Amino acid sequence: MKPVVRILLISLALIGATIRVTAARAGAPQDIIVDTDIGDDIDDAFALALVLASPEFQIDGITTSFGDTGLRAREVQRLLRIAGRPGIPVAAGPRTAPGTPFTQAEWASSEPQPPTPFPDAVGFMLGRLRAAPPGRITLIALAPLTTVGAMIDRDPVAFRRLRRVVMMGGSIRRGYGAHAGETSSQPSIEYNIRSDPTGFAKLLASTVPIEMMPIDATEIALGDTRRNRLFAIRSPLNGALSELYRQWAAHNAWGVTPTLFDVVPVARLLRPSVCKPVPLRIAVSNAGATSVVEGAPNVTACLDVDRDAVLDLLQDRLQPK
Repeated sequence: MKPVVRILLISLALIGATIRVTAARAGAPQDIIVDTDIGDDIDDAFALALVLASPEFQIDGITTSFGDTGLRAREVQRLLRIAGRPGIPVAAGPRTAPGTPFTQAEWASSEPQPPTPFPDAVGFMLGRLRAAPPGRITLIALAPLTTVGAMIDRDPVAFRRLRRVVMMGGSIRRGYGAHAGETSSQPSIEYNIRSDPTGFAKLLASTVPIEMMPIDATEIALGDTRRNRLFAIRSPLNGALSELYRQWAAHNAWGVTPTLFDVVPVARLLRPSVCKPVPLRIAVSNAGATSVVEGAPNVTACLDVDRDAVLDLLQDRLQPK
């Protein structure tokens, strides 16, 4: 065989192998880490349940941020055990002053203290990023960005190995409404950003791609009919959600109808068609207000969402197959 022909055949084989690997990777689970402040509002629990019920995800770890991160980690650990996924690593981020009442503290406290402290979430996530190929891991950020900011401070180069950050946070054109599932005609200072505006500013400056799910696209109410139908489905995970909902309903200041803010970033990764992000340049004030300013885009943001599609996805995934 002539050398030129041999080189051509080898080149074709390599191209074919690359195509096969790329195709396989396209159908492979998405590598994710979830950062959550589970335990205050109930939306984190529904978001985490959707993650656990979705085979499209390879969950590299779950970290907890803001307030009593150790107790939050115990809640995550109990939920993982009930869901039959105790092998997923759990790490606790830097503890801070609390922001809102820990409505699910009783449920979380019933999980025994681990024999050794939870791993440090900052070191855990940076270690995962250093070990994985660049651009492999997506961070789903559902909490105030205290842990994210600490990661950037400790190792900005490793942080930039993230594929992207898909986050719930901010308010662009519409803000909190008077009732669950409603938005106001004016933007609000959203809770996650207000709790750590400096962390969000660091993220915006990091150059990591950011997909932002503000209040505009996340005010989705889980009304009585859908909620009762969901809790009527017999499964360990749904039973845990039902217990968490009852504690939340008894101890929160927002009423008894959950707003599924944190479910939207998860749904977006599973069903990209639920919203159409637009490129924007976002600035954040010291008080946590987010606004559109002139300049090159630093985020893509969903300003609306197909609410029924998100609710249908949640209900479908939490029905045992």
